[in-house]
Amino acid sequence: MRSGRSAGLVVLVATAVAAATGCAQPSDAARQPLTLPERIDSVVLAHLRSGPVPSAAVAVVRGADTLVLRGYGMADRDGARAAGPATIYALGSVTKQFTAAAIMRLVEQGKVGLEDDLSRYVPTFPLQGRRVSIRQLLNHTSGIPSVTADPAFWAASARDLPPDSVVAFVAGDPFDFEPGTGWRYNNTGYVLLGMVIEQVTRQSYADYVDEQLFQPLGLRHTRYCPPMTGRDTSYARGYTSGLQPAQYISMTGPYSAGALCSSARDYVVWQRALHEGRVVSAQSYQLMTTTTVLPGGQDTGYGFGLFVGTLGPYRMIQHSGGINGFAAMQAYFPDASLSVVLLTNTDAANPAPVALAIARVVLGVPPT
Repeated sequence: MRSGRSAGLVVLVATAVAAATGCAQPSDAARQPLTLPERIDSVVLAHLRSGPVPSAAVAVVRGADTLVLRGYGMADRDGARAAGPATIYALGSVTKQFTAAAIMRLVEQGKVGLEDDLSRYVPTFPLQGRRVSIRQLLNHTSGIPSVTADPAFWAASARDLPPDSVVAFVAGDPFDFEPGTGWRYNNTGYVLLGMVIEQVTRQSYADYVDEQLFQPLGLRHTRYCPPMTGRDTSYARGYTSGLQPAQYISMTGPYSAGALCSSARDYVVWQRALHEGRVVSAQSYQLMTTTTVLPGGQDTGYGFGLFVGTLGPYRMIQHSGGINGFAAMQAYFPDASLSVVLLTNTDAANPAPVALAIARVVLGVPPT
């Protein structure tokens, strides 16, 4: 999810990819060189200090080797509760790859077609005489306005709302562009995809992703986020500028665009399963990780629920996420079988440059 009131992490990551810097090296020449895990620690701890960031949970896995899997800082400052690899954080827009994978499984079963018109599944949403395909919702080329750009959505964000009331905030607004002719990051599209899943499966979105995605992989700490009140000690507490408790948001608003929670330990299991072909078919995975090219030749850098780019010579598949009190960044480098997962409990500091700095350390890619 992205707030219309501030620049979103999903947009900031594009800048971070181009400008992420490496970590500072010890000034004492006589000191023994740091090990790779120690260098990763130094990057994360510097982020906690400079943010300031209350806590981070980090997973860095290269091939079969776990380089780092740990928590840093305090998951709950008032409760003096330390973060760990099993601490649960809100993922924000990282949710979108789960939603995309759920849709692709329905496509594989012949229950949904990528070129099907949205009106086949959600006839109540007004398309204003246009045709919007499932594919266009997945790759952000639908032209439907994003609900998080509407101040009225944020004014109502503490209320529990059904999905049709969420998309109703922009149902009468003009399209940003004709479907298929442009690209704009769009939370409404992914809320509509959740509605498609519910219509086709006759299950709630939360139940479907739990049954089809989380349980088969043994993801015990991954779920549709409950109300984030800070009372459940399994979860990190969310903070904002000045390390103040974040403003409450009902998770019915982010829904299938940004309402999932996970731990660093669980998320890296999910990430490896997705990229190793244990979640969707090879054809579906290729679609999810192939960038969309517009009719004019513009490469959007986005597949289905995932950004695709490079870091130095390495192909990178990534997505960031931000929601009240939390920010996340995850990246996978298929050429090096490298996973980097960084979950934090503040919405006031962008974790993308930090995750990319970790990747540079492991891959030996110099800063730019």
